[in-house]
Amino acid sequence: MTSSMNKTPHHYKSVESKTAQRILIALGASVVAVAYGMARFALGLSTPRILDDHIATEAQIGYASSLSFITYVGSCFLSSWWLKNQKWKLSILAVLASAVVGCLLIAFSAHAVVFILGVGVAGSAAGFASGAIAYRLVRELDPARESRGQAIANAGTGIGVAVATLILFFVGSWRVVFISAAVLAVIFCLWFCVHQVEQRGNPLEGKSAAEKRGSISALVVPAVLTILMGAGSSVYWTYGRSLAETQTGLAETQSLLFWGLIGVAGIGGSFSGDAVAKFGTKISWSACSVILGASVLLLPFSTSAVWACVSGVLFGALYTVLCGLTIELGRESWPEAVGGATSILFATIAVGQALGSLIIGFSVALLGLPTLFIAGGVLVLVGAGVVWLKKSRVKD
Repeated sequence: MTSSMNKTPHHYKSVESKTAQRILIALGASVVAVAYGMARFALGLSTPRILDDHIATEAQIGYASSLSFITYVGSCFLSSWWLKNQKWKLSILAVLASAVVGCLLIAFSAHAVVFILGVGVAGSAAGFASGAIAYRLVRELDPARESRGQAIANAGTGIGVAVATLILFFVGSWRVVFISAAVLAVIFCLWFCVHQVEQRGNPLEGKSAAEKRGSISALVVPAVLTILMGAGSSVYWTYGRSLAETQTGLAETQSLLFWGLIGVAGIGGSFSGDAVAKFGTKISWSACSVILGASVLLLPFSTSAVWACVSGVLFGALYTVLCGLTIELGRESWPEAVGGATSILFATIAVGQALGSLIIGFSVALLGLPTLFIAGGVLVLVGAGVVWLKKSRVKD
C-alpha cells in the first residue's frame, strides 16, 4: 500500500489549513509592507529628492511627518473601536482607502499643501492595519504558530522599505514609489479580506470574536515604553537618509543602499516572538532598546559609508523587533484583547513619533540634525530601564 493511500481526508484538510494559514501570514506581512514600509516610511526615503524638487522644505517635511503620526494615532484608536465590535474587515478596507488616496496625493503634489495633506492621509493607513491583522491572526492561526505569525507579519515593514528602495533605485522617481504603494494596497488589502482559512470545528478555535479588554492601568508602562521608542526613532525615519548623505558624503546610489539595508534588516523583526520565548519581554525590550538607541546615536558620528550602513542595519532590525515586542506587550497586558491592545500601543508609538517630529520641525534649523539624533538616541535608551517597572503576569 502506497503512502498516499494511507493519507486520510483529515490529513489533507490539515495540510490545506496549514497552507492557508501561511498564505494569511504572508498577506498580513504584505499589507504591513504597503501601509508601513511604503505609504508611511517612504517619506524618509524620498526626503532628499523631495527637497531637490522644491516640493517642500525641511521644516515642512517635519510638519508633514508630524501630521502623519497624528492621523496614525487617530486611525489606531478608530481601528481599536472597530475591533471591539468585530469589524476587522472595515479596518482593512480603511487601510486600502487611506493608502490609495494619500499616496496618490503625494505622488501628484506640486506644492507643499497637497504634499502635507497626502502624507497625513497616507500615514493613517498603517494605524488601521496593525490591530486588524493581529486580531485576525490571533483567531485564525493555530496556537503553536500564532506568535511567530504575528512577528512575521509585523516584519513586513522591512519588506516594504526594501521594495520602495528598489523601485526608487531602478525607476529613479520618488513619485512612482507612492503610485506603486497605491496599486499594491488595492491588491493585498482585498486579498487579505477575501482569503479564507479552513479550520476544524469552531472557526475561531474556541476564541471569542468579541474582545474582553483588561484594565487601562495594565497598559501604562507599555505605553510609556512605546512613546519613548517612537519619539526617539522619529528623527531617523524622517531625516536618516538626509543625514547619512550630508554627514558621510554618500552619493545617490550609496544612500539608496543605506536605506535599502534598513528595510532588509527590518525583516529580522520576524524573530521577536522567538526572543520573547527565550528571554522574556523585559530582557528582550531592554536589550533591544540599548541597541536601537546606540544605532540612532551612531549616525551623527559616522565618518564613512560603512559606519552609516552599520547604523542603518541595526536601526532597521531593532526597530522592527521592538514593534514585534509591542504586540507581545499588548498580549501580556490584555490577553483576551490582543488586537485592541496592539492598536492602542501602536498608537502610543505614533504619539511619541508625532511629538518627536513636531519638535524636530520647530528646532531643526536652530539645533541641527546631529543634536536631534543624539537626543533621539538617549530617549530610546531610557526605555531600557523603564521596562523593569512593568509588572509580570501572575502566571509568569
